[in-house]
Amino acid sequence: MDAIDRARDYLLTQAAAGFPEVRHTMRFLRRAGFRLRTETQSSDVFARAVLGALLLDIAELMRDAAAANTFRDLARREAQYVASARLQDRAGGWSYFPDLPDLPPDADSLGAALALFARAAPELARLCEEPVALALKTQGDDGSIETWILADKDSGALRKRMLKGIAHHWGRDRAVDVVARFIRALQLHDPRCHRDAIDRGLRFVRQSQQPDGAWLGEWYAGPYYTTMLALDVLDIHGADAASAARAAAMVYANRRDDGGWGKWQSVPLDISIALWLLACVDRAAYRGAIRRGLRRLLDYQTQLGFWNPSPWIKMDVGRARNKVLHTLTHQSETLTTALCLRTLLLLQDELNDLPA
Repeated sequence: MDAIDRARDYLLTQAAAGFPEVRHTMRFLRRAGFRLRTETQSSDVFARAVLGALLLDIAELMRDAAAANTFRDLARREAQYVASARLQDRAGGWSYFPDLPDLPPDADSLGAALALFARAAPELARLCEEPVALALKTQGDDGSIETWILADKDSGALRKRMLKGIAHHWGRDRAVDVVARFIRALQLHDPRCHRDAIDRGLRFVRQSQQPDGAWLGEWYAGPYYTTMLALDVLDIHGADAASAARAAAMVYANRRDDGGWGKWQSVPLDISIALWLLACVDRAAYRGAIRRGLRRLLDYQTQLGFWNPSPWIKMDVGRARNKVLHTLTHQSETLTTALCLRTLLLLQDELNDLPA
């Protein structure tokens, strides 16, 4: 249990400082067409919305009631922080880089905010009403929704700038990773009110599964994180059990020789998610792979309690013109550690059975 205690203490230390490590800073060059006072943009709002939900997951798995309450309190604090970052100049709610006018609000940020509010601070969910309505207006017959959220009432100059940003930099998409997070947020917030939209969205998620069992996203590196988002929203032990079984088989087939997971080598982020997926779908069937993966995950933990990160968010430069020039990524040791701690807590019994 020492691994759990050290990871918990690391997250509490980061929380006391306001989770500074999750902040994503990027340069948007003027020569690339961005008209900005400063080329450097920085934000932590999306990451802290996602992190807040993970803190709640961790609290639900903790066997120490006092520690669980501490993590619940932190999640509520994160919800309030995310709420304070709601855009005032645009109707779409939240943008990944709120000070970058060329980047519209997006349904992924909205979904992360609403999911956190629904669980940690339901009274804040009202802030999402207009953005949710705008996003749902874009839902197609196949159940997909557009990533970008624009409103007719957005100021003309700003709307023009966002549309130009979509055309020249971001591209339009109806990405399964975004849809899965957004539909999950609707499930958590008000499944009765949004029943039809949820049903259509679930159909899109199901139909987006790849032949090998994975889900591939537009905005996240590798197959595991997007597959986790998809299974979070599906009924993996009921109507969607067959889809979940294919996903778990994909995860199992992609384990590396050292017992871990990762594209080029085993990395903590992928290991933690892969173990989570196997355990959630069929812990007994994959017990051997889970035990080996746990050993590998423990090997990667540092003495300070955290795990080193690997790419989480990705952005393909040139995607708007279907010519990817290179891929930018963001990674966070805090978020990676939260995912790893959540997995260790889920697998506490297996962890206790591992030989010293």
